[in-house]
Amino acid sequence: MKITQALFRQHLGRMIKFNWFMATKKKPIETLTEFHLGKLGIPIVDPIDIVNPIRKTIDVSPYFEHTLVPRPIPRDVNHPDYKIKPCLKVMGHDLLVQGTQQAQVLTKSLLMGDSLPERVESLIENPSNEVNEAVQRIVRTSNIYDAHQEKLPKRRNPEKPTWNYRRDYGLTDVRKSRNLIEKMLQLCESLCGFNVAQQRQIVHNGLVQVPLAKDGQLVKFSMPIDLLLTSMIPLAPMGTDADAADKALPELYPLLSTAGLQAHHFYDLKTLYPIAQGSPWSTPHTIFIYHDCLKVKNLTELPVEVDQLFARSLVESFTTTATYARQKYGDSVGDLPEPLTVQCVHADGQNFHFSVFQLNTLNLEEKEGKMNYWWSSPQIRLFEKAMYEDARPVFEGYNPEVFKRILAFYKNV
Repeated sequence: MKITQALFRQHLGRMIKFNWFMATKKKPIETLTEFHLGKLGIPIVDPIDIVNPIRKTIDVSPYFEHTLVPRPIPRDVNHPDYKIKPCLKVMGHDLLVQGTQQAQVLTKSLLMGDSLPERVESLIENPSNEVNEAVQRIVRTSNIYDAHQEKLPKRRNPEKPTWNYRRDYGLTDVRKSRNLIEKMLQLCESLCGFNVAQQRQIVHNGLVQVPLAKDGQLVKFSMPIDLLLTSMIPLAPMGTDADAADKALPELYPLLSTAGLQAHHFYDLKTLYPIAQGSPWSTPHTIFIYHDCLKVKNLTELPVEVDQLFARSLVESFTTTATYARQKYGDSVGDLPEPLTVQCVHADGQNFHFSVFQLNTLNLEEKEGKMNYWWSSPQIRLFEKAMYEDARPVFEGYNPEVFKRILAFYKNV
């Protein structure tokens, strides 16, 4: 046996645990303090009631009955907007599964051609060099020289799905589109003169909403319009029944035209149009839609297709003209006494899509009878590159075809 030096040390953690355990085994000693204090008539109070007294709750709801922002109503069966029958909603950020074919059947619209109507095509003219230079300055100021900074969407790499890229800051596609459209419209006003400009009005962030019946179900079209150009003079009809004699709706079987739409039990059946009835500038002229990649996406997380964006233009054009038709002719209108025409521009800051829609009927349940007409042209790219490279501004590949069509839309009456 080896004799070693004794070290008078103890493990601190073990001793603390042991002392804590032994303290739990102690039994409290009865001192009869409560008994003697009770004989003397001295009350005994729990110290917790003194340190944390029970506070009386005060009902403050009467003080907020007349405030601008009332308390939200619980979304249950007692909610005033609750309905037993579900309603399918088509919102501004929704995308249809089958793209333009489903949008055609949903809105009962015939595709009249892969180009704009002849009336619009005849208004397209080659602008002067000064106008092209002005448009190029607009592109530079909207995409390069704008000092505004926002957090951009996360970058994704399919080859590296788990790689976390650093967040980028810059201009969003919505801001680029808004700057481009507003400045181009200002240039159109200068080129067309006062006689045309006084017939136009601009509405920002308007809301259009209309409930209709389709395939035996209630469908509510409700979506915001980023920019609505209105006119005192309605656009002339672009097509006739003779032009649509050889056209037919696409076949979606076995899918319904409402496939992919979500059902809701909380809804109202109001028809909303952003301009009051009786206004001289209430007629819709041209719709401008800004593409927001953060909101406009598929529910299945599949990548967004260009055909689905075209369908979005058709649905928003139909909704805008349908709400105006309800306001003008009443809620019971079916086949319109006179067609309503609206032009549409869909932009994502670089690519532009031009289309024209003519509303002839709101009887979507009937498969026969009058049809609505839709003209859609291919997507056009405004420029190839407008960005910073190595801290230097680069602008390449300007295409004048975009502004030529915007100017033609603006001049069309």
